[in-house]
Amino acid sequence: MSTSVPVPAMELLAPAGTISAFEAALEAGADAVYVGAPGLNARALARDFTLAEIAAMTGHAHERNKKLYVAMNSLVKEDEIPLALETLAVLDGIGPDALIIQDLGLLLLVRRFFPRLQVHASTLMTVNHAMAADYFGALGFSRIVLARELSLDEIRAIHRQSDMELEIFIHGAMCFSYSGLCRFSSLHGGKSSLRGQCVQPCRRRYDWLPSGKRAGAGQGGKGGGYLFSMNDLSGIDHLAGVRAAGVVSLKIEGRLRSVAYVRSTVGAYRLALDALDAPVDRRAGMLAEAHRLLDASMGRKRASGFLLAGQEDRLIVPRLSGSTGEVIGRVVRLEIAAGQRVDRAATAQVVLQAPVRVGDRLRLYQERTGDRTSFTLRSLTLKGKQVAEAEAGLTVGIGLAGIEVKHLRQPFAGILFRVDVSGRDEKKRSAVARAAERMIVPLPDPAALAHRLADLDMEPATDQSSSTGQQAGGGRRTGRGAPQHGRPTSPEWWLKVATPEAMTLRYPFKVARVLVELTEETLAWGLHGRQRKPGGVPLVWTLPPVLHQERLPWYREAVAQLRRQGARCFQIGHIGQIALFVDGTGQLPADGGLELYGDFTCNILNSAALRLYAARGLAGVQFSLETDRATLAAALAHFSRSVSAPGTMRMKVGLTVHGRPPLFTARLDAPHFQGQRSFASPRGERFYLDRRGEAVSVHSHTVFSLLPHADELVRLGIDYLVVDVSHGQPKRIAAEVTALLSGRGELPPSFSGNYAGILS
Repeated sequence: MSTSVPVPAMELLAPAGTISAFEAALEAGADAVYVGAPGLNARALARDFTLAEIAAMTGHAHERNKKLYVAMNSLVKEDEIPLALETLAVLDGIGPDALIIQDLGLLLLVRRFFPRLQVHASTLMTVNHAMAADYFGALGFSRIVLARELSLDEIRAIHRQSDMELEIFIHGAMCFSYSGLCRFSSLHGGKSSLRGQCVQPCRRRYDWLPSGKRAGAGQGGKGGGYLFSMNDLSGIDHLAGVRAAGVVSLKIEGRLRSVAYVRSTVGAYRLALDALDAPVDRRAGMLAEAHRLLDASMGRKRASGFLLAGQEDRLIVPRLSGSTGEVIGRVVRLEIAAGQRVDRAATAQVVLQAPVRVGDRLRLYQERTGDRTSFTLRSLTLKGKQVAEAEAGLTVGIGLAGIEVKHLRQPFAGILFRVDVSGRDEKKRSAVARAAERMIVPLPDPAALAHRLADLDMEPATDQSSSTGQQAGGGRRTGRGAPQHGRPTSPEWWLKVATPEAMTLRYPFKVARVLVELTEETLAWGLHGRQRKPGGVPLVWTLPPVLHQERLPWYREAVAQLRRQGARCFQIGHIGQIALFVDGTGQLPADGGLELYGDFTCNILNSAALRLYAARGLAGVQFSLETDRATLAAALAHFSRSVSAPGTMRMKVGLTVHGRPPLFTARLDAPHFQGQRSFASPRGERFYLDRRGEAVSVHSHTVFSLLPHADELVRLGIDYLVVDVSHGQPKRIAAEVTALLSGRGELPPSFSGNYAGILS
């Protein structure tokens, strides 16, 4: 236990998306800086750092006794494994202080080929209790970046029960969903938040639908707003409590932000940290100056996040859009020039809430579509005359330079923001930039790369490049599909239910396993000896992806009770939950009395991650719902080779092929959610809120379905297909499944996520 260990001084960890921001962070007092690895970090930057620049920044930081961490925290697709190996090889030579990762496939690569590299578990790995923290330590992580949804009391409890280093986000943007559990941007747009491409659906305006209506946005509107747009986190007033909770590193979010933002925010927290140990008569003044710096940083409205339990009602203000920057004013009228020209000019009549001048960089936010467009102000009119600037309170005409009229949805509703771009494109070549230009970074040895790919049973070239499932599956008649391994000619069909009653319905397939959500109600039912579905089908007891620290004892006891009653099949929602099932040696029982499976929330997109789960003793795991066809095909092909040797233990790979998976999984049950369930996006898409267990989730009324691709999935090597009837009316879902499997009659509306396209 760590209760008697002195807490070290807290590290101030700053973001940097440019070399100028990196230098500003160190000058403002950061102890460490984190930057993104090129092409493999969870932020879609305008320009990634080069490896030479990372080498120059690492050297610059180390010369000043500072640290540099590299965020390699994107989920990695199968065809990106060679790039990941090349990048890791170079970083191994550069020697940053740690990598920040979320993909367990990357962890396998690091531990197997580059053991000198330290790894930190990204907040995208959703670690929120001591059991998971310790399990991550056993996996090889040296530090945990905790989930952002924890209170100070929960952080303190984790520290008391775990010896792992704990890092938390202390300032910056907050996501509505738990980090690592948001699929909205991906499944409804092809841009994965877990791969740095999020289109921020939580920042859009939504309309509540009238009770009982299954209609579009046109029938909503009452009580709508920016329902999920979180205020920024600011923990600057709670640093003493954070230090007492055992945190070793304070992370500021903002690798996409400007130099000025980084400088002012880091400076503010440096002052506030120094104030903790300053003479009493100086503390108030130092903290006041810190707040002044934050006020100038052009962020969103600030709140204390989840740090203080009981203040969660302050985390969302539905009337605020959630865009960063300073609000200039609301558009009261849109004037469009007459004529037929494609490039017709539009002018927004705006009541100013702040001064504005020609040359300002502005962002127009369209409330009806959620679209954001930035432009430089070139035309400003007051009472019909051109002016160079105007004061707050005036009504002015602002020319929307470069914004095409066809993209301005009518009737128009919008807000203008001033955007801080200071320092983003500084002309001055800094010492670090000049050092990077001179830096010679040794390229990885091609022979070593080929050897590592061969060790992973991957071709050194690109046999994963097929663009269709038929092509990718055509070469898989041996390996995983070989008869000597006993692979069935047809998949197992698994059924996921919320209640035992749903098991008794008729489905258009033979059910091989039933997934049952573990709750107080189903536990009571299961303890009466019902460990099988009527007809003898085994039950698989499923855990949610998020378990809270205070609920761990209940889940431990529930699992123990079920196992005493003869239950042998369980599904985890998070790799840290394996710790609920290990024996005294820290290993899963090897006597065959336990089958452990993984849910799609394990976020697997590559064969290396499949290998790691197999090595941890799982009987099966589901591939990511976000996958496209080519990624799935290549990952299964490569994984099959790793388990094709005689005597090798096979781990099954499954896929959810029908259901209404959560798009958001969140802790916050905001006051404006009460009594409201269905809502619509500006595009008329319909969604609903669900409260179940310890989370609030958002689901689409339109079903996600890969059933039309079921035969293809079998050819690719999927072992079991999961049909989820736990959200919605099971009878209606059974009818949906029958129609989509047969392809006959009137097919229900459905969407297939990224499967038939390309996951970004």
